[in-house]
Amino acid sequence: MTDPMYPYGRPRTSGWVVFSGSLLAIAAVANLIYGIVLLVNDEWVALTPQAVVTFDLTTVGVAYLLFAALQFFVSMGIFHGDLWARVLGIIGAALNLLAQFAFMSVYPAWSWVVIIINGLIIYGLSVHGDEVAEL
Repeated sequence: MTDPMYPYGRPRTSGWVVFSGSLLAIAAVANLIYGIVLLVNDEWVALTPQAVVTFDLTTVGVAYLLFAALQFFVSMGIFHGDLWARVLGIIGAALNLLAQFAFMSVYPAWSWVVIIINGLIIYGLSVHGDEVAEL
């Protein structure tokens, strides 16, 4: 017998999980842009009291591009309602949040945007992930 609220079957995910998957896809796009910016502007100069320090950020840019691709595929798994995708989404958002703190001095505006997005991803997947398990 079908449920009158769901004539075509119960959905496999909840609104918060879909919201988190959407934010994860947005974070993937932000990391993609961040990685491209780091590849294009790969020399960063810091003026310190002792000297001028130059950092080469090409490797970091490539890492952000790879991480963006992984985030995109995990967001597709979240849309599908998979447990592995929710777990990887939480782990990936936490790691990305820490990485943004580490590189906040390079591009602070991008870092704050991605930190807020990652916090919402962690909240949505951890607090409301059990709603998917009940379906």
